[in-house]
Amino acid sequence: MQKVHEEYLVKVQARIDGAKITLLSMAAPLESGSSKSKFITPVEPKKTTESKEPPNQKLGLLSALLSVGALRPAIAILSRFPWLVDAHPELADLILRIMKESLGAFYDSMFVTKERNPSFAQPRARYGAGGVTLPTARKPLLTLWAPTPPGTSTTDFIFFFPDWTQRVPLCSSFDDLVDVMEPMMGFIGLHVSRDPLFLTKFLRLGRLHLLSTVLS
Repeated sequence: MQKVHEEYLVKVQARIDGAKITLLSMAAPLESGSSKSKFITPVEPKKTTESKEPPNQKLGLLSALLSVGALRPAIAILSRFPWLVDAHPELADLILRIMKESLGAFYDSMFVTKERNPSFAQPRARYGAGGVTLPTARKPLLTLWAPTPPGTSTTDFIFFFPDWTQRVPLCSSFDDLVDVMEPMMGFIGLHVSRDPLFLTKFLRLGRLHLLSTVLS
């Protein structure tokens, strides 16, 4: 893991150096004094065979633990290697998936949400030369991918382990936002912006909590 961390820091420094744009690099090239132009034949790069590195076992284990809701061993790994979320932002999506499940019931109890029309997510009948064509029913398909990808016109993806939500602690009061949400928020940091809908709900609850504190 030390080698992986060093490679991550090298990539971060390379991105920082590439983002630095100086006035000298933006200036036009200088014209040479001689009128004779010299043609340089390009040199073909040598083809090198790159050796594929084996997958990181701890990263795969952490992704699997977060996918099935096993928070205790997952948090133990994250506490030891907190830079993994920055190196692999897809881990933040798994943590946000857990936080949305933890916050969902409490948010619905505090705010009156408008129910969506279920017909918006269902295919409609089409009118053609042969008459009305009814849409085919969507087929459920198990997937190992988490978060579950959105469905298509013919397929509904279902996560293979639906009981993962039973291991997620649910928030029932504003104090739970500090005890449950804040520790997980510390792992993802600015990556919370990857889910604007969850961030909006979290900020609304924070605003309501502040109002209750001021009025009391």
